[in-house]
Amino acid sequence: MKCCRCSEIAEAVCRFCGRAVCGDHIQGMNYIITVYVGKKAIPRSLVVADAVFCGLCKPQPEPLDMPYLDTD
Repeated sequence: MKCCRCSEIAEAVCRFCGRAVCGDHIQGMNYIITVYVGKKAIPRSLVVADAVFCGLCKPQPEPLDMPYLDTD
């Protein structure tokens, strides 16, 4: 595979969108594995720090509504 930014040989794949990136273009971003309710009803998350990020995609900061998937 080739890097999506410069066409050099890719070394990793973006955790968020799947684009291939070379060593010069690899960036890191926190990746949330799960969110749960902890002690005292405080939401917490389990996160992987510095997951591979291409720098081109735009992971959304908030969940998106998908009413078209409602089966009712």
